[in-house]
Amino acid sequence: MSTSWFAIILTSVAALGLTLLPLPQGLQIHNPQWLLLTVIFWALYRPAQAGLVYAWCAGLLVDIAVNGLLGLNALLFTLTVFLVLSLRHRLAVAPLLSQALLISGFTLLYLVVALWVEGVATDVVSMATYLSRAVSNLAAWPIIYFVLSRLTTIRPMR
Repeated sequence: MSTSWFAIILTSVAALGLTLLPLPQGLQIHNPQWLLLTVIFWALYRPAQAGLVYAWCAGLLVDIAVNGLLGLNALLFTLTVFLVLSLRHRLAVAPLLSQALLISGFTLLYLVVALWVEGVATDVVSMATYLSRAVSNLAAWPIIYFVLSRLTTIRPMR
């Protein structure tokens, strides 16, 4: 059974809402990247419906929503999904902890590149607190996996 576009768009909008949820300043920097994790999930388990174009559009939505550097998140979402798609057959059958660690590594790479670009532009970001999002993404991956896997039937890779 194929996942409908409606489910993908609905979960993406919900993840964008969680990403933009206003939190106290001390907690905001540790907020997981819900939309990125959702995009990774759909690209991993439904690559025909959610591939690089979907990742680019989701990243562009984040750029517009946070009034950031236009195209930065779109490019980084696309590159992250490209990495996920290139390792999809190994990653999809890996245990959940291994998936979480590898996806945390992907998001760490995403954060380092974003820090490099934003650091050149603003030079006010603290590296340790900014990169702590990789740890929060590590903790959030099982939540994303269990919630979204209940919406669709995940079958083993062929």
